[in-house]
Amino acid sequence: MLALLHLALRNLFLHRERGLLLFSVIAGSSALLVGMMALKTGVASAQREAVTTLLSGDVNVGGFFKAHPDAISPVLGDARPVRAVVEPLLPAGCQLRERGRGSATAKAGLQRTRSYLVGLDASRERDSLRLFKVKEGSLEALDEPRTVALSSQLAARLRVKVGDMTTLFTRTLGGKRNALDAEVVAITDRAGLMGETAGILVSNATLRELNGFRPEAVGVLQLTCGRDTDVDALASHLRESLRQAGFEVLPALHQAFDDKTGPLLREGWAGQRLDVTTWEDEGAFLSFVTDGLAALTVLVGLVVLAVVIVGLFVSLSVAVRERTREIGMLRAMGMQRPSVVGMFVLEGLLLGLTASTTGVCVAAALCKVLQGSVVLPEVVSSLFFSGTLPLELQPVEALFAVLLVTLAAGVASILPAARAAALAPRSAMESL
Repeated sequence: MLALLHLALRNLFLHRERGLLLFSVIAGSSALLVGMMALKTGVASAQREAVTTLLSGDVNVGGFFKAHPDAISPVLGDARPVRAVVEPLLPAGCQLRERGRGSATAKAGLQRTRSYLVGLDASRERDSLRLFKVKEGSLEALDEPRTVALSSQLAARLRVKVGDMTTLFTRTLGGKRNALDAEVVAITDRAGLMGETAGILVSNATLRELNGFRPEAVGVLQLTCGRDTDVDALASHLRESLRQAGFEVLPALHQAFDDKTGPLLREGWAGQRLDVTTWEDEGAFLSFVTDGLAALTVLVGLVVLAVVIVGLFVSLSVAVRERTREIGMLRAMGMQRPSVVGMFVLEGLLLGLTASTTGVCVAAALCKVLQGSVVLPEVVSSLFFSGTLPLELQPVEALFAVLLVTLAAGVASILPAARAAALAPRSAMESL
């Protein structure tokens, strides 16, 4: 094996011009693949942060209340018995927070816009508030009654700034239209598409006043646990525990709460039903972004494989023709066909391994330099949930890229190697 490795290295060095060209192509292709993987992972991470900051916890225990079959609201009419079941089941390291949710129309002067409305408890969510990117004002001021924070997109549309007044309109559970004047105390920075879909922040108390809810009513209980938590398993456990406690719990659906409202409204029941969801469920309407990037990454991977396989196949096929006499001499000296195959396959593997490793290292360095330093246009930043280029390279993805390209190089070497091994010693030495 060492002799074959020595011969493979010698041949690569002797034909270094062609080898360097192929090395550059493979390294560049590998770097492109790793860059796409880093972008996909970075966007997915930014999306999760945006969803779990604004719309959802890692796991949510919410529900729908129908005063009568024709009126529905995404609220827990009395959260106290639900909290009594959920709190003892909290895993270590998880926290429970109360959030309100719904939708409202904001109006200032002649301008108006509609968006999701999120209620929070600023005094109890000091850690969560740090995750919000505040452009002006302070979210702590939401503790004051009748205050509101708007996303920068909505503030620009309404032409308001901190200190201005805006009127919030919504329809209560009883069907009445309610309005509330609120002071703008903060403007949050861009959070991608979330700035459009969840652009109104108020306190839970203000949300209750706007919707006419009782003090014990809560929009949703959100569990924040961290990325290492198996959210699907935790959601299933909570769903089953709530059923055993006597609550009516909706089946698991990969949908946001707002997508469930219409179908549930058409059902002829009244009362309270609970709904346990994960952050992926609540952000399902945004999955087209990460799904699109995943498909693009697969496409880039296929192109990279095609470049590696075709490039190495052509290069080694030419090498076999150029080295026919050399192969004949090696065969005449006693080298067996498997050894000839191994020599050429080793050349392909060595070239693929060194080139892909170099490409991955270059891509990793570029990701580290460019992460957070490239400002994106507003349209792109909305899709990527970040104002700067989100790049997050996982070691597993880098290793996968190296193994994939190296394996492709080995596969591309097999047919030229088999052709070389098929040459008869005498005819090989007499050729050319």
